[in-house]
Amino acid sequence: MNNKRIGILKIGVIFIVFVLSLAGCTSEVSKQAIVTEIVDGDTLKVKMADGTAETIRLLLVDTPETVHPNKAVQPYGPEASTFAKEHLPAGKEVSVEVDTTIRDDYGRFLAYIWVDDDKMFNRMLLEEGLARVAYVIEPNTRYADDFLKIEAKARSAGKGIWKEEGYVTEKGFIPEAIESNRQNEILKENQAAETTTKKSCENPAIKGNHSSNGDFIYHLPGSQHYGQTIAEEMFCTEREAREAGYRPGKR
Repeated sequence: MNNKRIGILKIGVIFIVFVLSLAGCTSEVSKQAIVTEIVDGDTLKVKMADGTAETIRLLLVDTPETVHPNKAVQPYGPEASTFAKEHLPAGKEVSVEVDTTIRDDYGRFLAYIWVDDDKMFNRMLLEEGLARVAYVIEPNTRYADDFLKIEAKARSAGKGIWKEEGYVTEKGFIPEAIESNRQNEILKENQAAETTTKKSCENPAIKGNHSSNGDFIYHLPGSQHYGQTIAEEMFCTEREAREAGYRPGKR
């Protein structure tokens, strides 16, 4: 056999090995598994078809914490976990799609989870506003562009985590932002109530007076000194007078 034929045979063998290796990679893209436990919104435990147990961390999404050892339960974290338990109950068969890097630094299996063959759970979390797009790290970016579009729709609709201004950041979730929002809402409500009270009382009748000894006293219509009192301030309600620092006079 001459050198030319040997060269052709070598090329043929290399080509066959290459094709077979591609086929092997393709078969590893998606695997069947059975859900055994939901850890939180973006992490679950499964039993793979070969019998091995895996903890799967959903790729490219991040839900608020519920079981973090150093963080308190974050708003919308329980909702994300409940959503996961509803759609991925123990015993449910799912398809596990891997990207390029199979494991993270913690040894967790990185994957996209398909429910009923046509719904990806990673997408479902984003659609409901229960997760943000996060940890977009090469080479595991297969659905990154798609996920960002879904996230944008949920944000525009004000769903879930996107209801709260300042709660979702590039670095994670900021629960303090929600508390600040609540306090601002209460302040606005109180200011609105005060404005409404003032508008509803066009002719305040309670007189506020500063006595000679420095007391701030308010007098109601019909009280003992009402007629002779010169009002320095007028109030619509006793509550308003008390909040201004006045005490009731003699009846």
